[in-house]
Amino acid sequence: MTIHSLDIYISTYHIQIMALYVLKFGGTSVANLARLEHAAQVIRQETLNGNQVVAVVSAMAGITDQLVGYSQALCPHEPTSEHDVVASAGEQVTAGLLALALKKAGIKARSFLAWQIPIHTDSVATNARIQHISPDKIFQSLNHGEVPVIAGFQGVSKEGMITTIGRGGSDTTAVAVAVALKADRCDIYTDVDGIYTADPRLVPNARRQDTLSYNEMFEMAAAGAKVLQARSVEMAMKHGVRLRILSSLTESPKGTEIVENQYTVEKGNVTSIVHSLQEAKITLKNLKNQPGIAAKLYTIMGQADILVDMITQSHTRESCCDIDGMINRNDIERFTETMNNFKDNLGFSDISIDKNVAKITVVGIGLRSNMDIPALICRTLADEGINIHMIYSSEIKMSLVINQQSLQPALTALHKAFCLDQPSSQKAA
Repeated sequence: MTIHSLDIYISTYHIQIMALYVLKFGGTSVANLARLEHAAQVIRQETLNGNQVVAVVSAMAGITDQLVGYSQALCPHEPTSEHDVVASAGEQVTAGLLALALKKAGIKARSFLAWQIPIHTDSVATNARIQHISPDKIFQSLNHGEVPVIAGFQGVSKEGMITTIGRGGSDTTAVAVAVALKADRCDIYTDVDGIYTADPRLVPNARRQDTLSYNEMFEMAAAGAKVLQARSVEMAMKHGVRLRILSSLTESPKGTEIVENQYTVEKGNVTSIVHSLQEAKITLKNLKNQPGIAAKLYTIMGQADILVDMITQSHTRESCCDIDGMINRNDIERFTETMNNFKDNLGFSDISIDKNVAKITVVGIGLRSNMDIPALICRTLADEGINIHMIYSSEIKMSLVINQQSLQPALTALHKAFCLDQPSSQKAA
């Protein structure tokens, strides 16, 4: 074998083992210049390991809230494309700054905004959905030896307008980019070192989990866990994207990996307890008790783009009923205005809003098929003297609404009841 042919063989071998990773850095991971430089070092280390890296960034911590506050102060009602122009600006700043930090660290880099790639979305203001990503320019950048740094959270509609893809949308951007590039893995860097069995700020003995299934992670995100946007988990599950959640604030390589379903539905494992303080209980009183009233309500809420959860209907007398549900607290004003506009159509007498509530969600594969688990949940809360206002269950979760002041004792008691402070091998099924 000649030296020339050996060089070709070695070069080909290195191309074959090179991995392509998407690294996403959340707002706390890029909150200031020091953290931006640390993120650059994380990326640099991956390149030194011989891997290609594409970075996706959020706005610096607190910036998006500030920008949204400005736009809502001027135009608080129907969201428009101009709201998206304002809200997406934070990611543009971060993308440029991280590219500069990488260049300072000796790494070639360039920033990309959504329209430059482009990342195509629909036209729904403030909550657009990604339809397609054209990867050619990203691959061109990689082939030039650069680290592409992509502004997350934003896209461009077919009309050429800037869009945003919902709060936490940079997670979805990262997963969508990983899908488009057929990346080997997508790492989500945040301020926690993985997914815990409960919020460690409220349950000190909560335990970091090495692995979770896609289904479990999706239910946790949908129930209020803020580590990942639910849409990003759904997309990763659909396309088989390997996900890891890591801390950018520590040197520890440990984190949580999201994997294929690892339990049988009969086993009934409880893996996590999630809580949310972002919702309010709503009650429409004395609606017309007639077929189709719930369908009317869902239709009206859908047209107003208001998500309602855990709807229950109770009969107050033969001709009337009350309907309860849970909505995001940010939607209260819009919900009240919308319902009052349709008061004659629905025929209710009054609206009640209760903000003094918390939602707890117990997550575990096969939860509903093992009735011992729902029984233990309710018995545990009863033993603590905690009243349950609403219950909703599925095969993989059980959500309960309780008074807000009972949140911490409820979390602590349930965490102990299911032995979640112990390794999986020691937990009672």
